[in-house]
Amino acid sequence: MATIIDTAVNQPPILTWNHLDINRSRLEARLEKEAGFSLTMPDDELDFQRLLPETAEKAARIESGLGASFDAQFDAVTKDAGIMVGKFIVPAGFSAKPVRLSYNLADGSFSAADTVIYAEEGSSSIFILDFASLRDAGGSFGSRITVHTGKDAVVHLVTVNLLGNGFSCFNSVGAKVEDGAYIACTQLELGGAQVHAGTYAALTGNAARFNGRLGYMVRAEHSLDVNYVSRQEGRGSASTMSVDGVLADKAKKTWRGTIDFRKGCAESTGDEQENVLLLSPDVVNKSLPVILCDEEAVDGRHGASIGRLGKELLFYMQSRGLDAATAQKLVVKAKMESVCRHIPDAQLVEAIQNYIEGALAT
Repeated sequence: MATIIDTAVNQPPILTWNHLDINRSRLEARLEKEAGFSLTMPDDELDFQRLLPETAEKAARIESGLGASFDAQFDAVTKDAGIMVGKFIVPAGFSAKPVRLSYNLADGSFSAADTVIYAEEGSSSIFILDFASLRDAGGSFGSRITVHTGKDAVVHLVTVNLLGNGFSCFNSVGAKVEDGAYIACTQLELGGAQVHAGTYAALTGNAARFNGRLGYMVRAEHSLDVNYVSRQEGRGSASTMSVDGVLADKAKKTWRGTIDFRKGCAESTGDEQENVLLLSPDVVNKSLPVILCDEEAVDGRHGASIGRLGKELLFYMQSRGLDAATAQKLVVKAKMESVCRHIPDAQLVEAIQNYIEGALAT
């Protein structure tokens, strides 16, 4: 029985120099069973199904952020382990309250979740997935989420990682966005020792839109490896990527962000920005913002801002009676709050704030 994923992931569409060690990462994960979850679904009109992998609609699958090789191995592992697919259907024209899937993982668990969302024409929906465990717990956890947005549909997908310090985990998101549709991905990566995250948005429709928001805090000797790709094919499509992160201690982080303007996407726009706060001279930060262009009439912007806590800001806060450690905590909380304000669940936001408080206290 295959329960191991071992493959290269997070390869950007165009490679750069190999010596930079940024072209891809290696994911090794042991997955033995389906992760248990609690489901809050306030709208009975939403259709939720649990399907065996072999009975799921494979033809409807789209590539997810960690890549095609990952998807193939994940399919094989979930089939062998009997991990079921959670399938949501949002009816046409329906406006739904938030749906929340909470995964509370036990120490020593090796589990995964596979979720498919179909948002039919003109629908509006919010899906929140949070992954948590005890702070010192360890194991392996993986999630794959694929989203299909019909014409003029709106989907807000939220994922929050609050896993323990011994977990290795991955989160792979793929989306297909049709004419006039909009998908927003709000993601917080706060837990886990080794984390891989990938988001791939295929804007196939005219006036399709994607908005990616990512916040992360990496501490100790933990690592985070991220790949964001927006593939813009439809005319007048638009994408934005906004990333705010904090690196402390001996943490390592790689972020790749690619806006890929394809032939035929005239009048499209794209903007990707990352802002990184470094709290230690021992951290390793790698950022690769890329714009690819095969169409003339487009507007693309990208950039990365990387720096330490400014002396002027620190002096100002100290002059108001705050010591350096307290000032640093306030700045970290403010960066994470910029993402939290887009999470429409007060209970989860409180859990995030408590997690950050605990992390900053150690």
